[in-house]
Amino acid sequence: MSDVVAPRRPSWLLGWLAVAAAVGYLGISLVVSHVSVQMLPWVLGRAFGVAAYLALVVMTGLGLWLRHPWRVSRARWSGPAVHRAHALLATVTLIFVAGHIVALGVDRYAGVGWVGTFVPGRSGYRPVAVALGTIGLYVGVAVGLSARLAGWIGGRAFLRVHRWGSAACVAIWFHGVLAGSNARALVPMYVVTGAGLAALAATRRWVNPPSSTVSLEPGSGR
Repeated sequence: MSDVVAPRRPSWLLGWLAVAAAVGYLGISLVVSHVSVQMLPWVLGRAFGVAAYLALVVMTGLGLWLRHPWRVSRARWSGPAVHRAHALLATVTLIFVAGHIVALGVDRYAGVGWVGTFVPGRSGYRPVAVALGTIGLYVGVAVGLSARLAGWIGGRAFLRVHRWGSAACVAIWFHGVLAGSNARALVPMYVVTGAGLAALAATRRWVNPPSSTVSLEPGSGR
């Protein structure tokens, strides 16, 4: 039995929310010296967006790791706790994305609005960059639904849909870099996290797995 404690309790969810929210708020507060009442929705939207991005990065990293050839030699990091953490982070990401959308939707000064939030290309503010975020959201929702339906659809069909999660993460990365008016100050964060995920994805694809590796995951399609 694995000695890793599975994150089952609500306290784990609250912990992830608190950490991501704190990092998101601190990241924005470092580049915004003064916040007026009119700017509050924008600042909250940016903070929620950064927090959602960080949660997405960790979730995507865990997803890549779950099918990485190296994980079989590290049993402590290969158990069901990692699967549960991956699923838990999907909930955390969704909560922060909802906050990000609501804050920008009600902000009359951001130029995004409700239509621009949900219809690609209809934002008055940086329409291409915002559209990338909208597309990433829709792809991410489809990937999440495929995970919920994993027991109802075939393993190969599930994997084909779920692999689009990496594409959603790429779209969100470009959304964060191009849409944020203060994104230049956050460039180090985007570079480090993007490079880390790219390295993990590259090694997962190109590193030869051990010859004794056999996938035991249901619906793996192997």
